[in-house]
Amino acid sequence: MDTSSILIIDDVIENIKILSSILEQEGYNVMSTTDGFEALKLIQSRPFDLIMLDIMMPDISGLEVCRHLKVDPMTANIPVIFLTASNDKDMLSKAFDVGGIDYIRKPYFKEELLSRVKAALKIRHYEKNLEDEVKRRTKEMQEAQIHLMRMLGGVAEGHSIETYQHVKRVAEVTYLLAKYSGMDEKTAETLKYASYLHDLGKIGVKDYILHKKGKLTKKEFEEIKKHPTLGAAMLEGVKLPLFEVAKIISKEHHEKWDGSGYPQGLAGENIHIYARIVAIADVFDALSSRRSYKEGWSMQETLDFFKKQSGKHFDPHLIDILFDHIDDFLALYGTSTQELPPPEPSQEQKKASWLDNLLSTLR
Repeated sequence: MDTSSILIIDDVIENIKILSSILEQEGYNVMSTTDGFEALKLIQSRPFDLIMLDIMMPDISGLEVCRHLKVDPMTANIPVIFLTASNDKDMLSKAFDVGGIDYIRKPYFKEELLSRVKAALKIRHYEKNLEDEVKRRTKEMQEAQIHLMRMLGGVAEGHSIETYQHVKRVAEVTYLLAKYSGMDEKTAETLKYASYLHDLGKIGVKDYILHKKGKLTKKEFEEIKKHPTLGAAMLEGVKLPLFEVAKIISKEHHEKWDGSGYPQGLAGENIHIYARIVAIADVFDALSSRRSYKEGWSMQETLDFFKKQSGKHFDPHLIDILFDHIDDFLALYGTSTQELPPPEPSQEQKKASWLDNLLSTLR
């Protein structure tokens, strides 16, 4: 017996009783309502395999109900069979125009009714299986893209464990900052995985430059500055969504809010929001983590740097978001603001403190 779920919508109770009796004998799970608006609420609250819908109803017609269903991606694929006592060809034509796949005339002939219901459900189950297969294949493709991004990101960062860990941490900071900035889950996840390739262009930079201890020469720095453009060029022909986002990030993540960055000297909101977010995540981790060519800064030093660079290097709105949720970001590094040492007083604070002490002795 078929246990498919069917919703009957008809303003005449007797019609619902007749239909329900026939369908339930075949094992179908049947729900019903006499009201079109109530039907729309029911359809949103649970899945149905088939909807049997009376054309002529008070308040909202079956045609309008079907029109609502077909513009909603969540319900557009549910097949609709119209129920009608009319022979009006124009009415039936409208029923197909709004998305109905079939119609059954009243009074019902049991064998005909069941035959059409079974045909509609067979098509629906085939479509659902196809949708599930597409989702499965899409998920596999996305997982393959993510795996490739992780691998390439680690290679690009300099062929070492510490830099591979860097791209992983950048991805986590990116995701958190994206969510707090108001991005939806899907966009934030896309940005997270795309961030793995922010430094893809470093594949074209010599290892001795990437790992050089001490300050780079002017020539060496000019070589480093080529990697955003090189990375974007490497991703140019790839039209997959993750790689499209990665191309934006790769090209713009070294631009600065005040326009002093590279390679294009973009400023403010002319820098894509994806790149502005990844720029913060990248520098946050790069400063606070050890590299083969440098020691990591203390977390307090890192935070002080971001405060000073708000509105200069970084988008000030995003920096405000970072500090509004700073303990959540620090948790990614196993610490919190309570564990940080108090910041060193500025020269102005030291002078004020000295003056206070002096005045107190004179009282």
